[in-house]
Amino acid sequence: MRRFHRIISLAAGLFLLLITVTGVLLHVQEFQEEEEREERKPAHNLASGIPNDWTLALNKGLAAIYAADANVHIKRIRIDVEEATPRLVVQTEGENAMNYVLSETGTILKASKPEKSLLFRLHTGEILGDVGEGLSLLMGLALLALLITGGVILWQMIRSAPSISAGFKRVMGLKN
Repeated sequence: MRRFHRIISLAAGLFLLLITVTGVLLHVQEFQEEEEREERKPAHNLASGIPNDWTLALNKGLAAIYAADANVHIKRIRIDVEEATPRLVVQTEGENAMNYVLSETGTILKASKPEKSLLFRLHTGEILGDVGEGLSLLMGLALLALLITGGVILWQMIRSAPSISAGFKRVMGLKN
């Protein structure tokens, strides 16, 4: 029984290593993207307000979205102003949540399901908000620390054996 436990734990450890590293990397990537967004300077100066043509385009786009679904609930409206022409993105929520990309004339260029799946949101802790993301990152770092210390302990077990093959046999429970 002990041998099976060690074999299963070795496979589970490799899986946990993969999940842990990717989870931590996803969080780091997300934090870096957030910092980059804060550092980037927009191509347009919005101190004097949103230009009328953008407002008209947004109103036309919203009218098109409401024409497709009168009961839609708008979650977020984003105006990306890094390019010469702005990109308007309208995100809806609910059962039929969509992301709409609007052109500068207000027509819908693209309508797609939200980019992040429920599984991804569970993996990152995003489903619980900022607290969940922080907890998920801390748990990922804790799992990474457990994997590293477990690897050190395994290495010490192998190294203390008379030979490397005897050490692997000891770790796998084939020989005491």
